[in-house]
Amino acid sequence: PAKGKKKVKEEIDTNIVKIEIGSIENPGQYATGSPIFCSHCRAVLSIHSKDSIRRDAATHKSIWTCEFCNEKNEIIIAEEETPKNEMLTYVLEAAAHGAGKEEEKGVAEDDITVIFCIDVSGSMDQKKKTGVQKRSLAKIPTPPSRLACVKKAICTQMAEMLKSSPKRKVGFVTFDTKVTLYGDGSQPPIVFEKEKLQKGFFDLVEEAVNYSSAYMTNPISAAYSSLIKTIESTKAEGWTALGPGLVVALGLAAQGKPGSKVILCTDGLANLGGGAVEKMKPTEAPIVKEFYTKAAEYGIQHGVGVSIITIVESECRLDMLSPVANLTGGDIMRVNPLNLSADFAGSLADKIIATAVSVKVKLHKGLQFRNEQEKDLSPDFSLLTKTIGNARRDTTMTFEYCMRKPVALALIKDVDWEKIARLPFQSQIYYTASDGKKCMKVITRVQSITHEKDEAIKSTNANVIGAHAAIFAAKMAEKGDYKGARAKAYKYSNLASAKGSGVKSRVKGLYQEIRQQEMCRAPQRDSLTFCLNQAFQGKFAKSQTTKIW
Repeated sequence: PAKGKKKVKEEIDTNIVKIEIGSIENPGQYATGSPIFCSHCRAVLSIHSKDSIRRDAATHKSIWTCEFCNEKNEIIIAEEETPKNEMLTYVLEAAAHGAGKEEEKGVAEDDITVIFCIDVSGSMDQKKKTGVQKRSLAKIPTPPSRLACVKKAICTQMAEMLKSSPKRKVGFVTFDTKVTLYGDGSQPPIVFEKEKLQKGFFDLVEEAVNYSSAYMTNPISAAYSSLIKTIESTKAEGWTALGPGLVVALGLAAQGKPGSKVILCTDGLANLGGGAVEKMKPTEAPIVKEFYTKAAEYGIQHGVGVSIITIVESECRLDMLSPVANLTGGDIMRVNPLNLSADFAGSLADKIIATAVSVKVKLHKGLQFRNEQEKDLSPDFSLLTKTIGNARRDTTMTFEYCMRKPVALALIKDVDWEKIARLPFQSQIYYTASDGKKCMKVITRVQSITHEKDEAIKSTNANVIGAHAAIFAAKMAEKGDYKGARAKAYKYSNLASAKGSGVKSRVKGLYQEIRQQEMCRAPQRDSLTFCLNQAFQGKFAKSQTTKIW
């Protein structure tokens, strides 16, 4: 490296696993009985445990030697309860009485609530540039304003919902220097003036909840005409009370069924009320982050997905807003106003398949997680716990692992490391299904060990590498470690190239995006955040584990 520059070292190898969280939509085989946990490491008895079970003829009990930690567990299990599949779903708690009946009839998607939360500040009156030179003599039609494009897109989507989901409830909230709650348009609007916008998160959301029973009563089949009139009458003016607008929209959507949605569309920085980021001082950043963290947690708690649609060539600090979408199972989009209708349709089509999702990943005691936050790990670094929030079909997670250091392995006396050929992995996905059942899906796999680097690379799934490189680089860049993010993306692109895969160009493209925009002006920084969030959401093909190296 050049003199005076510090070289960034990044440890990488093929020891990566990708978990398809979206697989919970298809529970597969339901387990008979309750899950049996190891008393020491909390691994769950699986199909790979069968060779570790010894039955005591005298006591009619069985001893299970846990394949993860070698703990001997005394268990009672009937033959029909023995796991017979690598993927099993356990029902931990039945749905509340009466819940799930509508889903069985296939109308669950009809009954969700959709709230359009729209920026109507002065900048939304700006018109899309055509790019035509002034000296052109041709007559140029006046381009529509951003708000006009948004109105048209919403009206188009409402017409589609009227046909496909007539029982769905649709509401409308706008924000400028004030926040206006229209709901389904059947009542005179409620206006939250400037003094109310300074209220704390929970005070504001509670007030919105109190209005929901009167303002969200009609399905779109009954409210369509009044909503169209309301939308068409809106005008652009004033500042951008984005944070309070989001809170009010969340309060309305939370009264709908799990899987309800908030579609927030904005073209500028929040500059009024809670969550304001314009002219934000460094000391105020933690307060703003806490505001949007509360919004994400509220969405998770009530099963509401928040999608954020921003306008290209504008700045809105996606680095602050993106966790709300990521944790609630929503989308982040940067769009040309003229293409808004298709983007709204995409956000509405992405179904939330489960809420309150969390994942526990268990490793063999000879392995440990790498590059994870210590707060998410057990004291021995072999158990990783992650909160996912709301999950969609394409929700994934990846993680890295490695062998423990030789000194630590030497202390494990009950494992012969010269003879062991395979090690187990297990994910326990906890979630609330769309019908209200609380479930746990257990996926247990075993993986071969190799001491040869070339063999490990040969067995590698390049899409696993690509997905993990993108997700990990996104996390690092989000924390401001752009140099580390570039180094990670670059080295993983080289590893992917060893397989001769086209994934290299995609990961290297991410590297170039980080490098080119690291020091760019703010609107382009939003473009970078968008790029990283696309990567974070796992826009790579499905894949599986590789050989342990």
